[in-house]
Amino acid sequence: MGWFGGALAPPDTAPTPVGAHVLWHEPPTWSVGATVRLARASGGRRLAVFGLCGAVDDELNRLVEQAGTRELDVAATAWTGAYAIALDDGKGAFTLWGDPAGACPLYLARAHGVLLWSSSSLALASLLGSSPDRGWLAAHLADPTAWTPGRSAWADVEQLPPGHRWTISPNGASACVPYWEPSPGTRGASVRRLRDDLANSVLIRATGRAISSDLSGGLDSSTLAAHAAQHGPVLGVTHHPRGRERGGDIDHAREVVRAYPSIQHHLMPLGREHLPFTDLGTLVLTDEPAPSSITVAQLFSEFVLLKSEGTEVHLTGDGGDSLFLPPPVHLADLVRAGRLLRLGSDARSWARLHRTSPWPALAAAWRNPDRLAGTADPKPWLTSDALDLADAVISSCPHGKLLGHADRHLLAECRYVGRTAATENQLAAAFGIEMHNPFTDARILESVLAVPADARWSAHRYKPLLADAVRGLLPDSVIRRGAKGLFAMDHHHGLRANLNHVLNLADGYLADLGLVRPAALRSLLRRGALGIDIPWGLIEPVLGAELWLRASGTATQLVRWEAKP
Repeated sequence: MGWFGGALAPPDTAPTPVGAHVLWHEPPTWSVGATVRLARASGGRRLAVFGLCGAVDDELNRLVEQAGTRELDVAATAWTGAYAIALDDGKGAFTLWGDPAGACPLYLARAHGVLLWSSSSLALASLLGSSPDRGWLAAHLADPTAWTPGRSAWADVEQLPPGHRWTISPNGASACVPYWEPSPGTRGASVRRLRDDLANSVLIRATGRAISSDLSGGLDSSTLAAHAAQHGPVLGVTHHPRGRERGGDIDHAREVVRAYPSIQHHLMPLGREHLPFTDLGTLVLTDEPAPSSITVAQLFSEFVLLKSEGTEVHLTGDGGDSLFLPPPVHLADLVRAGRLLRLGSDARSWARLHRTSPWPALAAAWRNPDRLAGTADPKPWLTSDALDLADAVISSCPHGKLLGHADRHLLAECRYVGRTAATENQLAAAFGIEMHNPFTDARILESVLAVPADARWSAHRYKPLLADAVRGLLPDSVIRRGAKGLFAMDHHHGLRANLNHVLNLADGYLADLGLVRPAALRSLLRRGALGIDIPWGLIEPVLGAELWLRASGTATQLVRWEAKP
């Protein structure tokens, strides 16, 4: 996997990862297969931009020569891409700027008195010999999007808050302060900016490399494939049930291919061997539990296909649902603003869409906005100890006090997707493929947050903000379609086919840690195997965490370090 980091100590006392490319020696800063851009100025001032960044060299040179703190704060989100910035001022101070969208996460740890930072929590855990953090796990099971300050999936490894600037001064004092907050705008201006940002986010990833893209026939992946096709050949991959090559998602994907002949369309038939819950033992260890853990058979089969086709970079539409398909949390903001007529209208629209009464949504808007987002749903498979521990370690997300309910929810969701995209990319890296998620770029998040929450939600149009941004790019029939195909039936079939193994997961490490009630979890899984609808979105993080824990014994072996202080 590609990652980067450094140590805030003299070179002769700092550990160095095996295979690292040292960028500068004091303080030691390195890259291990990660993309990095460097700029230097007189007086020893040095700048490193890690990750994919759309800045040109002249802009970075001007930044390192002339920019003060405020200019660097702006630069941290000024360009397309997902990146973090590090500055050595040449006078003993060192500063990191964390990506506001969380797609380029940063972590801190202290080993034998040496302070280290890294883009990989697993790398730091390997150095420390850390075990999984029980408090973080409890929070992850209760609400995967929750913010747990001072923690990560690994004990004694801390994630820096996204959108914050962390500085350590020459005397060793450190400070972590927010440098970013979303700016309001109009819907029309935000749609125009979103259109440009999406085009640029694909451009910097597609230029000069063999590229592939998911092409499900939905808006998210179709947008990325169409943008990529404007810059050269792209392999578009569409999954479909084996033996069915017509109808639904496949037909919409073919419409995109007809509009862009440079897309080489590859149909990937899915059979029993690709069902969810299959081949769960093949997962590799990542920074934290990967969201695709239970669909690993399908994911790894796709990676094998992409590698055989020569793909270097693969685009995925993950994050699009979080940005463009929000739950009606904005109802709580309408209550706070006293907009009762709009509140009643939107609650009725939501109720008609789901064929239910508007009163539960109205009650939640007044008393418990988390219920509108689904984060407050009961989880009887968790122990009371797990729920109490989660309450103790969860805090409001950074910047939360500045935002309304809907914006806080959107920001937390997008930061979760951005952070866990790094785990998915680690899985892809095991096959020699770079996987990119343009919808997790900070500029795209900013474009969406600039739109008032009630103007980006609709019960009558599917992903209205994205649909308006891609008008003219995609065929009208693709833009007008509703939700793409659902795969809940595959989950039922996969659970039934692998039931004994999955039931075994219910009585494992999480149960030993006192976080899960095995009997309650097994009962729910048996219901799912019978075809009864169960809350997959709440259960999958539990099973993914158990699988991750079973792989975590290799933490001290996966990333090797040359020396310890």
